Amino acid sequence: MNRWRVWLLSLAGATLLLALLIFQFPRGIAMNNDIAHQVNTAFAAARTGDYEPVSQLGEQGAGIIPHLQPYLRDENEMVRLQAVALLTTFDDPTAIPLLTQALGDPLQDIRARAALALYERHDPLQLAEQVEVGEALHASLEQGNDTAATILLLSYFPDEASLKALEALRERAGDAQTELATWAPVVSVQLPIAVSLSRLGERAARLTLLQTSADGSLAEREFLLSVLREIDAPEVLHALAAGTLDDVPEVLHALAAGTLDDVSEVGGGVPSGVQPRRRLCDLAVVSLVRRLSLPVNFSIDDQRRFTPAEIDRVRQEITGRLPR
Repeated sequence: MNRWRVWLLSLAGATLLLALLIFQFPRGIAMNNDIAHQVNTAFAAARTGDYEPVSQLGEQGAGIIPHLQPYLRDENEMVRLQAVALLTTFDDPTAIPLLTQALGDPLQDIRARAALALYERHDPLQLAEQVEVGEALHASLEQGNDTAATILLLSYFPDEASLKALEALRERAGDAQTELATWAPVVSVQLPIAVSLSRLGERAARLTLLQTSADGSLAEREFLLSVLREIDAPEVLHALAAGTLDDVPEVLHALAAGTLDDVSEVGGGVPSGVQPRRRLCDLAVVSLVRRLSLPVNFSIDDQRRFTPAEIDRVRQEITGRLPR
């Protein structure tokens, strides 16, 4: 009797599990087909100049990413642009191969967007593990994609090819200008080149950063604050133990000294038209505290102005944290 009961219960459980699998399997297919249909319908509308459906695709989540690949190869550059614009909103790793593909697009605007998305939305240390990303960055740079994001990403691929590519760009760039993003300060291409070469170990580039941190223009110092991730890269700072990079923390000290006392107003941080605007010293507080994990007893807010006492606390923490 007990055996029959156990057998019947097992049979009932197996039947229920099978029913659930049968129900879920076609449901999953239906969901995928539905997403594909929405993507195709939205891009069909985009071909007619109606971009509203495409702009709403992001609400579907990362599930749309695989369905965007055909549109990255479309002959219509506006269609390709819309596909890349969608990819830039995701930090999901499945977007990386598609953004890597977009680095080779004929249109510079698309190449620039792809590089910025890789720089801002994805961990560069993880990107560095993918050889194809480095190769695509080299090729994109040769195509003329000399945006700050492209240049900075190359520093995560510490090989001879990256070093030569950056040195060649330094020679031919002259006084050309670039920016990290459309809302960021415009600086000479030579500055992100110096950041990348410094990260790759070039002493002359580090000395350039030291000088710029101390007496560079407002735009240059604002730019350096925005790329602290590359300036104080752990592998660079840890090389202090070898006694060969003594000027690295000096760059951070100089940058702190050159920005924490500067009350010049800068763009970004608050909505357009809102007063008071953020100052360079406010940006310095946020950037330095977050990047260096400085222990402070006040809240860090991208939109606030910090008091002289709060700024001085950051200065003291930097002095105690970094060797000179």
